[in-house]
Amino acid sequence: MEIRVLLFVQEGSAKQKYLDALAGCGVNVFVTSSFSDLSDEICNQTYHGLLLDLPTKLKAIKDNKAYVYHLVEKFPVSHLQIDTSAGKIRCFYFNKTSESSLLDFINTQCKYFSPQRIREDVRKEIHLHLTVYKHNNDKRPERSVTKNISSKGCFIFSTHRWKEGDDIWIRFKEIKDSSLIHAQIRTVVKWGGDRQIPGIGVEFKNLSQFHTEALAGVLGITKEFFSTNQLAR
Repeated sequence: MEIRVLLFVQEGSAKQKYLDALAGCGVNVFVTSSFSDLSDEICNQTYHGLLLDLPTKLKAIKDNKAYVYHLVEKFPVSHLQIDTSAGKIRCFYFNKTSESSLLDFINTQCKYFSPQRIREDVRKEIHLHLTVYKHNNDKRPERSVTKNISSKGCFIFSTHRWKEGDDIWIRFKEIKDSSLIHAQIRTVVKWGGDRQIPGIGVEFKNLSQFHTEALAGVLGITKEFFSTNQLAR
């Protein structure tokens, strides 16, 4: 049986140490340096467990704590850290013993876990023009574009100041219906941080039938599949 794990770690010496150690564990390893900007390749795979480099995680939760914990909550998770004094990899996971290793984590936590996708809603790199309103009567909305879009939401380029949990309203230029779509901000990527495109990840709320059909057409999926994903939030 092929066991697939996803490693979250930034570029550097720690990444190579982890990969060297995992090479002897008989697993297929996928690597990402970001929690928020996940590639299609990463999203399309299913995983038996997650490996989180502790410095990488701590950096990510400074701005997006709720998002990071939501992303990993359904998986077996091991936190990793390089012990520079001993030259070893330290593993921290549920029910570990003092001498537990990466291989122990894989054999006891990952091996019998039913693999799942890191995201249920695979996002597509589709760029739609839209207008973003902070409230229904906003007289100075922001004009922007999506970086990607899914059946549940989208990522919108923005350099404005936003907060997780805030409600916004959006209007897509390419969709004929001019009524506003209610959405809620789930992630915020601030301008000037970590070589990422600044903006907000939002979740659609209470889409109309017209918007459901229009967005399903944009994504190239059936409206029935789109509606099922909406209800499964």
